[in-house]
Amino acid sequence: MKQPSKTLIALASVLALCCVLPAHAQPVAPNVAEATASAPSELAPYGNNWQAKGTGTLRFFGFKAYDASLWLSGTDAGFSFARPFALDIRYATAVKARDIANTSLIEMQRIGPSSPEQIVAWSALLEAIFVDVKAGDRLIGVHLPREGVRFFQNGKLLGESSDVAFSEAFFKIWLDPKTKRPELRSALLGQSSR
Repeated sequence: MKQPSKTLIALASVLALCCVLPAHAQPVAPNVAEATASAPSELAPYGNNWQAKGTGTLRFFGFKAYDASLWLSGTDAGFSFARPFALDIRYATAVKARDIANTSLIEMQRIGPSSPEQIVAWSALLEAIFVDVKAGDRLIGVHLPREGVRFFQNGKLLGESSDVAFSEAFFKIWLDPKTKRPELRSALLGQSSR
């Protein structure tokens, strides 16, 4: 019987170690992050002077899932659902569209109240908008108060919704105090980690 190579044993050890590490977010200063040097061109139609409020990295079991940045328009640096903002996610790994849609819907329901009718509508909307992503893809969601939301992938409009409740529920996945990733929320809001 052939013995496993040292490389295979080392790889198995790394994978085993990664399975016991928790998912976490790492804050990155927005003025240092290369990806946030200038606002994405998709934001230009929705206001001027877009500024990165904060940037963070989400990791699962030690592996980088994505980098995310929160963009705010105008000169006021305060975050609010009453003003336009954008969440910019740059993927480091492939994720299936159905996984994005399912996870989003579960988190939207967990964080805030929603009716059965909203859940059905939101599920259909998420499934219609999101597509599979691969490492290097960029998804941008733009929250527009009183108008809804628009989603872009690599500069192309994926879809939009005028459902303001959907827009707020979706972005609360990252920005609500009840998020499952409080370190990422703090990083996105430019707050120091506790």
